[in-house]
Amino acid sequence: MTTKPILAKAKAAVYAEVLLKTAPDPNSIFELASQFDQLLKTVRGSAELALTLANQHLAARERRAIAHEVFIHLRPELLAVFEVMVERGDLDVLARAHAQFERRAEQALGVVIIDVTTVVPLDERLRSLIIKKYASQLGSGVRLREHVDPGLAGGIILSLHGRRIDASVVSQLQSARSVLIRP
Repeated sequence: MTTKPILAKAKAAVYAEVLLKTAPDPNSIFELASQFDQLLKTVRGSAELALTLANQHLAARERRAIAHEVFIHLRPELLAVFEVMVERGDLDVLARAHAQFERRAEQALGVVIIDVTTVVPLDERLRSLIIKKYASQLGSGVRLREHVDPGLAGGIILSLHGRRIDASVVSQLQSARSVLIRP
């Protein structure tokens, strides 16, 4: 179901606020933010899943049951909010709700959440270096949401607030390739 922009923004704000209020402590907020990020990526990454969850020809309780089965591993608070979204046909506000929750989570935690993707898990030295560098640049506390992607072949990708800093080997090779093939 397509929602008008003003209504979509309001719905997203309500879902984000409800989810934030269910978190018992700061670590829960950060975990919810990480899981919400993965939930959004999963739904965006599977057209079949997204179409099924948004299918108005299925009964609301059937869509909710599918969402429950697929995302049973999520924290109960996030799963409950997502099930309500699916049941009410509000899947089209998922990305907005995610963005609103991220902003509210950062405000509640007093930090900026930075996604860091590397080929292997960060060691404590590199983690500390990234936090220190971005904390001074942003003038705020920093929490890292770490991802491992063996497909990078090396390097690092940092993402915050829709900006992406790609210092991966793959992107450097692509840049070199495009320079070499230019006439």
